[in-house]
Amino acid sequence: MTNITTQSYRGARDFYPEDMRIQNYIYDTWKRVCRRYGFEQYDFPILEPFELFAAKSGQELVNEQLFSFEDRSGRKLAIRPELTPGTVRLLAQKYKQLPKPIKWFMIGNNWRYEKPQMGRGREFNQLEVNIFGIESVEADFEIFSIIVSLMSEFGANQGTYEIRVSDRRLITSLLSDVLNLNERDQASVRRIMDKKAKLSKDEFITALVSTGFNNSQASLVDTFMSSDITSLSRAIPKGILQSNDGYKDILQLFELLKNAEIDKFVTFDPSIIRGFDYSDKLVYEVFDKNPGNKRSLFGGERFDELIKIFGDYELPGTGFAMGDYTLLEFLKGWNLLPRFENETGFFVTLWPGTSDKYRSYAIEVAQRIRNMGINCFSWLENGTKLDKQLKYADKKGFKIAIVLGDDELNDRTVTIKNMENGKQETKPLEKFLEDIK
Repeated sequence: MTNITTQSYRGARDFYPEDMRIQNYIYDTWKRVCRRYGFEQYDFPILEPFELFAAKSGQELVNEQLFSFEDRSGRKLAIRPELTPGTVRLLAQKYKQLPKPIKWFMIGNNWRYEKPQMGRGREFNQLEVNIFGIESVEADFEIFSIIVSLMSEFGANQGTYEIRVSDRRLITSLLSDVLNLNERDQASVRRIMDKKAKLSKDEFITALVSTGFNNSQASLVDTFMSSDITSLSRAIPKGILQSNDGYKDILQLFELLKNAEIDKFVTFDPSIIRGFDYSDKLVYEVFDKNPGNKRSLFGGERFDELIKIFGDYELPGTGFAMGDYTLLEFLKGWNLLPRFENETGFFVTLWPGTSDKYRSYAIEVAQRIRNMGINCFSWLENGTKLDKQLKYADKKGFKIAIVLGDDELNDRTVTIKNMENGKQETKPLEKFLEDIK
């Protein structure tokens, strides 16, 4: 018989207890900050109808990365590759009942069939944070504020990351008002623009020319993508630019960020495109500044029109999704992960005698500790030498071991052993319980 491999599916992850300590730290931090801003948590199934993603998620994701299949009834389903479309489906389902504005967050598992690499697998977990029902840029400002708060909670400062922001309405103005492209050609050009960071200038120009551009038009797109907020008029004439709502929102956003003294974390970057077809206004990505990991960590956008795939609804939305995998590499790269202690507080030994009285006393002590809401590990196996039990406790990272032998049993005391320095003291059981309360 051939042995089954012990390896998990390529691009998926196993989480041992030490990995779960890190995962719980990330999740707990996410939840704490989101609730601080008044966001409520929600959830939905990992399986969704295939057409939900085919409608708006983008060709590359649907055609190359989506895990899809038919169930036994012939329904075409997909394992979700992202959280936003499913979130909007929930909102459309109870559109009239939900009071607006809506501030929701979710932590969910996603799958994409892509090449596993550092900080990216086929399976990943994301924090999704969205505000619905507010069309003005104040909602986007709050989203940026919560991003800065989250990064700060993880110990990140200005030198470790930056938020780069643009607006799809500026891109549309360039492609439609200046270059006179139709919607189909605009989508093709945007896909090339979204890949600019991976291409040399010559490769980028060549890719644009392959769509039917001449060199002058291709150079204009390149000029646009290398502009700052003050030099955009090199690509988009001032008259068009100053009447553009995207340009106005960018200026207003930076004014709000400046007043809140968090503008130092944000830069304008017209090369930010975002690959989702539902991105329709503000778009942004958060980048790691670590020289060894200069990459996008996560991003977000406005998606005011996405809900319309479900019917005649009006519900503007803005938000981001932060992945645990890329965040973990960021925290490792900047040495921001805290030291994780064993989550179980006390280790209660079992005296290696043959009498049940030792077990009874150990059970009583452990249970009284637990009844106080304190974590406690209790040794279970009879006849194990005390030295072996203590070596196990030390290897697992317990700080305090409770030794219960003949003297402790007879006197109803406990011996408290500090596993870090080896010091120990004996106390009456009731005094010990009172001290740890």
